[in-house]
Amino acid sequence: MKTGIRKQIPPGADMEKDLFGPIKKFFEAQGYTCDGEVKDIDLYMEKDGVSVAVELKITLDFKAVQQAALRQKVADDVYIGTFRPKNMSSSACRDKLYLLKRLGIGLIIITKSTGAVTVLNEPIIRPLSEFRSRSKVKRAAVKKEFSKRKTKMNVGGVHGTKLITGYREDALVVLDSLCALGGESDTRTIHKQSGIAKTAGILRDNYYGWFVKAGKGLYKISDEGYNALEEFESVMKILMKPGHSLPEQAPGK
Repeated sequence: MKTGIRKQIPPGADMEKDLFGPIKKFFEAQGYTCDGEVKDIDLYMEKDGVSVAVELKITLDFKAVQQAALRQKVADDVYIGTFRPKNMSSSACRDKLYLLKRLGIGLIIITKSTGAVTVLNEPIIRPLSEFRSRSKVKRAAVKKEFSKRKTKMNVGGVHGTKLITGYREDALVVLDSLCALGGESDTRTIHKQSGIAKTAGILRDNYYGWFVKAGKGLYKISDEGYNALEEFESVMKILMKPGHSLPEQAPGK
């Protein structure tokens, strides 16, 4: 007697099938002629000479975007169909939606409880200039931070390390200036010694814990501050190198 062999069903295949019906009905109501699994396309349809492909995915991940992008070779418009994520307002979802907009891939979401179909993004390729015009503040912040950094010593692709930001550089100059003044002095003298515009704010906010308030308008170096002078000695050598410009800057941690 032959033993029956059960065909392996890919994980999520059943749930992808649950996406098919509502989306197919949605497009049929708009006059499209639809069918499933046309040359490996989950849902393919045509109307007035325009072809549309829909990739049905349980998870909106890189593979889903990759497959949808490949479908653009054979269909005029391409969508990804998926269930409504629980965290629609999360930054991760917003970033994925941005990527789909840049690639011109549409997004259709299905509400599990009701089966409602919502087109969250139409398959329209938007120029990069459109997004850049909306991000002027962020672009300016990147340029400002880059120009503020004097040492340019950070290594990309690493995590858990202390970045040498423009703010940290300014705080180090203030710290070194206080050290040169004997480890304790008033705000006005420290400002004059350091040349940093926001010296008072750096001392007051004490973002890194390097300073201790010793009285009205007086500050001294904390134990953490003395440790920082040793830890960032190589940074200080560059910052305090003769001829190295130290323009007054506003903070930006």
